[in-house]
Amino acid sequence: MKKLLLLTAALGMFSGVFAKKVRFQVDMTGQPSVSPALSVAGNFQNAAGFPNDWTPGATILSKVGTSNIYSIIVDIPAGRYYEFKFINGNAWGDAENVPALSQKGHPNNGETNSNRWFYIDSTANDTTNIPAYLFGGNAPAGQYAVRFAVDLSKEAAVSNKGVHLAGSLQGWNPGSTGMANLYPSNKLYEVIVCLAAGSYEYKYVNGNDWNSPSVPESVPSGCAVNGNRSLTVGTSDQALPKVCFASCTACPAAPLPKYNITFRIDMSNSDCDGGYDSVTVAGGKLPGAWGSGTTLSQVGTSKVYSKTIQMDSGEVEFKFRYHKGGNTNWEGIANRVMVFKSDSTIALHCFSTTAACVPKPAPSRITFKIDMSNEVPDAQGRIYVMGTFQSPNWQAGALRLSPVAGEPGKFAITVNNVCPANFNYKFLNGDSSLAASEETYPDTNSRACLEPNGLGGFNRKFSRTDTNAVVLGFVFNKCLTIAPVGLNKITGAFNQVVLYPNPTKEFAILNLNSVKGEVNVLVADIAGRVIKNINTQATEIKLLKEELGNGLFFVRLTDNSGETRVMKLIVQ
Repeated sequence: MKKLLLLTAALGMFSGVFAKKVRFQVDMTGQPSVSPALSVAGNFQNAAGFPNDWTPGATILSKVGTSNIYSIIVDIPAGRYYEFKFINGNAWGDAENVPALSQKGHPNNGETNSNRWFYIDSTANDTTNIPAYLFGGNAPAGQYAVRFAVDLSKEAAVSNKGVHLAGSLQGWNPGSTGMANLYPSNKLYEVIVCLAAGSYEYKYVNGNDWNSPSVPESVPSGCAVNGNRSLTVGTSDQALPKVCFASCTACPAAPLPKYNITFRIDMSNSDCDGGYDSVTVAGGKLPGAWGSGTTLSQVGTSKVYSKTIQMDSGEVEFKFRYHKGGNTNWEGIANRVMVFKSDSTIALHCFSTTAACVPKPAPSRITFKIDMSNEVPDAQGRIYVMGTFQSPNWQAGALRLSPVAGEPGKFAITVNNVCPANFNYKFLNGDSSLAASEETYPDTNSRACLEPNGLGGFNRKFSRTDTNAVVLGFVFNKCLTIAPVGLNKITGAFNQVVLYPNPTKEFAILNLNSVKGEVNVLVADIAGRVIKNINTQATEIKLLKEELGNGLFFVRLTDNSGETRVMKLIVQ
């Protein structure tokens, strides 16, 4: 008997490892009445400890506070999908009519089944919350349901980590939104996501990571926005047409023809350290995809690297990389795109450009300088520049800039012996390991100095044509070059406002004579601490050293129309 009890306890512990807490919830707004036996029934009930599956009135929901939402939490084994319906009573005649978009059976999968469904892919989180659907509806109040469907029938294999949806709709997390293969007779993966009105970008991932062996799809240019699929939500619920993985359309019935494609790249203008450990090409349809990629071979003693790869016909998106001392250095340009319908050889371009190589000048000195006057600099003064001008590049080789003496708000660093003829770069305000610190260039009219980076963003660009020392000085997040040192005059509605003397040792005068009506004046120090914040119609304000102290300060002006300008002030 003792052994039997121990075995029973062990089995209970074992089953708990694979159980997941799931909160079912339904919004009864608009229903004429709510039965005390409001319940949920489905094929989860027996596994969750209820007597039988699909039993109305057994799994009773409770009212949540004073809302119209009713819910219950049950423990359900993970690693599969389940079907269910809400029942406003204890008999099937009281069950909701599930809208066609939310039914398990759907034109995308060619099946007929009128139940709701959801998928539990792991026990990683504490509780999975089923959205609080309106009874008989597709989504919670104020949201819209979107049904996604991707067909992986043309892929060599489906990852044992599952298929996932990633995008701006869920924070670009490639492992959090699992998709379900509802019918094992196909390789169609589906998920329903409830979203607020707005515009979103997304893509499908064969796996649960951005790196190999997972394969994020390369979205063809014919249906891509910033290299991703796009979606507008805000008028009604919608079921998106099923698409073939890495395609704009449904998968063709016949196998895709295969062709020999020769990838090649000229490394002449980037050969700055005596060669490379290896040069690779990476892309969605290539062996190794965007992770390990495919290694190219050097052509004789030249600086050209090449590899012929047999691939399915269609569009391929790719980039070249070189590897040295354990560092991987990507091209800084947008992803390269090629459409092929026969054996092909891509045009020979120079690394990180879309043109042939020209003779590379000897190394030169580059000064990177940034004006942070219109920003609140990082409290720790962490202003960086990163790019392809050195190895390791980007985040791994980010360089910290120093404040420029006598030029408040400006930071700079000089890099000697910059070797590449063409390079991309950008500035950062804060922790160099965080994407949130990077320039985003929000003004679409101020991107003349940029080029797409292939990840939905942009990089600055520069080409060296000689050995002359160069200063690359810009306003943060803009293509505006740094203005000469002097009085800080502001453009726009405040074009005649002047802050003087600057720098100052006693006080500074903020002349507002040209501003009509009330203006808000906010003064903050470099750490973002607000020193002064007033609304005034005065034509002149005196800023005293006694109230500010020594250091760099930012004076922000906002008028009644909402126009804002930031001025810098240094107190010595």
